[in-house]
Amino acid sequence: MYPILVGEGVWALPSYFTLVMLGFFVCGILLRREFMRVGWDAVRAIDMVFALVVASLIGARLAHVLFDGYLSDYIYLCLDPSQLADLLPNGQACQSSNECIAAQNMGYNIGGICTDGHCVPERDCFRSLMFWSGGLTYYGGLILACVTAFFLCRRWKLPFLSFSDLTAPLVALGLAFGRLGCFLAGCCFGKTTDMPWGLRFPEMSDAFKHHRDLYPDALSAQFSETGIWASLPVHPTQLYECFGALALFAFLWFYRRKRIAFEGQALGELLSSYGVLRFVIEIWRDDVRGGYLLSTSQWISIGALIFGIALIIHGRRRSA
Repeated sequence: MYPILVGEGVWALPSYFTLVMLGFFVCGILLRREFMRVGWDAVRAIDMVFALVVASLIGARLAHVLFDGYLSDYIYLCLDPSQLADLLPNGQACQSSNECIAAQNMGYNIGGICTDGHCVPERDCFRSLMFWSGGLTYYGGLILACVTAFFLCRRWKLPFLSFSDLTAPLVALGLAFGRLGCFLAGCCFGKTTDMPWGLRFPEMSDAFKHHRDLYPDALSAQFSETGIWASLPVHPTQLYECFGALALFAFLWFYRRKRIAFEGQALGELLSSYGVLRFVIEIWRDDVRGGYLLSTSQWISIGALIFGIALIIHGRRRSA
């Protein structure tokens, strides 16, 4: 787990945000090539990328704050930071704020003020706006990006469904970059598993703190056996989704891209395939995601599956 690539404190470069931006950059280059291939204005591709970057970040951040189960944390951070007090990475009480700050510089998500043996964050009523520090929900970004692309296509007189067929493979590729960033950041972790590919995340990672609250005896037993404080072995759900997104990109880019039978085909296949992929992976995830009966992402996955199938059926009927 490498939540911070380089830098410290406010100048730190988070792994997740860096991978997301790298994904946008790569997809932007490929989108420009696609615009040129079909005879569209390549400058419009660059304009579209910038607009979709902004829309994706806003939508992903809004969805994270409102629907991922962290709304109370942001409220406490503004009104009563003491509710978010935590121990040092080794599970011991802090003696000074320097110890808390040192843990922060190592990438641990704890406060920087030592109060009564606990690290307490400073009051911050604007943390919910700091999208670069982590906390972006993919579906929120996808939905707002689709809405933005629809209106821009109408304004620039581009056929939206044809545009969506060009971008569908790139959406899957961008998702792969994002999930790799999740893996480095240690978020979006899976449930405990006995499978040989189960991974342990280091102490004070999200998975470790989750297991510390639920399975303290199992963590102690594991420490006695290995001498290392770490989470219990969990499903690497970030890598599951990353590999699934890469497979979807490979199909849409290398096979489907030049074999479109009707407008909206690639978009329909992307939505329906990813809807199934995400719904299944959510079964193995164990982080806080919000929702009722099913997670928020699973409900959206059902909607994406239905909408994708409807697009394919409608397109086939029109082409016939």
